[in-house]
Amino acid sequence: MSGTAFEMHMARTGGVEVLQGREVALPPPGSGEARVTIEAAGVAFADIVMRTGLYPGVKAPVTPGYDFVGRIEALGPDVQGFSVGQRVAALTVTGSYASRRNIEARYLVAAPEDPPAEALVAGVLNGLTAWQMFHRVAGSAADEWVLVHGAAGGVGGLLLELARLSGVRAIGTASAGKKAEVEAKGGIHIDYRAEAVAERALAISGGGVVAAFDHVGGPHLKAASMAALRDGGTAVLYGGYDATKGGKAQPAAMLKMLLADRLSALKLFSSSRGVVGYNVTSWRNARPGPYREDLARVLSLIAEGAIQPKIAKVLPLSEAGEAQALLQSAKLAGKIVLKP
Repeated sequence: MSGTAFEMHMARTGGVEVLQGREVALPPPGSGEARVTIEAAGVAFADIVMRTGLYPGVKAPVTPGYDFVGRIEALGPDVQGFSVGQRVAALTVTGSYASRRNIEARYLVAAPEDPPAEALVAGVLNGLTAWQMFHRVAGSAADEWVLVHGAAGGVGGLLLELARLSGVRAIGTASAGKKAEVEAKGGIHIDYRAEAVAERALAISGGGVVAAFDHVGGPHLKAASMAALRDGGTAVLYGGYDATKGGKAQPAAMLKMLLADRLSALKLFSSSRGVVGYNVTSWRNARPGPYREDLARVLSLIAEGAIQPKIAKVLPLSEAGEAQALLQSAKLAGKIVLKP
């Protein structure tokens, strides 16, 4: 079963103008593959980093698109456990800025029927990242404290919701204008622009947090995350925002990040504190069972209304460039979604 698809493709790196629509021929799904009609695709900061040529392992020409929700249109040979017409979701890294696509079926997870596609796709990359960091990497118990940086963002907001569901107390950093969003999800707000974050977190928690979730990296990791930990705590690093702020390489920030990576093993040992890096794609590839289990759980929580990823804006697939520009502007809170 062949066919065509519309996709937003980038033949080269550059600004948002390099994202151009095109029609492409789709071959029949191969062995172990499924053909999926895409209902919604998420827009991720990683897509912007790819567009500027800074994302490890991904080079132009490429069609971006880190995740999607859609329906199976056809199955290739040797695919088991799925059926034509079934709703599915997947973490794809690339290729999902498209109306249809072929994908390895091992990355597919059954998706609930009732929620809108945009609500579900907002929980794929962001929700899986938050769930695995909170439950599988950090490890926290009821009444313990965690620190969430970027708490009004897509991942940060979901971390606050997961903490509340688990009875874990959360502190969230965000600008003053986003205080209400943090508090609505059960977090205690710290204005990172006006307050000493680690000092405030230590005071609020009464001695330190058991986990700090850091998407910034560089000097921030030590000053705002490691310094806020209690003995036995863990800083979870899942990004390097400072080094690619605005989707552009920031050489000075990159240098600071490299220099700041030097940590004293003796200090870590004596206080039983740790730093761990988390990459959602590495976890998907190395631990396929937990990937499918965790993503299915996140999608179920969305269907139940237990967690509610915030949707910032829904745009047509053809406006992928505008969507990335909006994400770069940092003016919107929540997930930006593309619909074919």
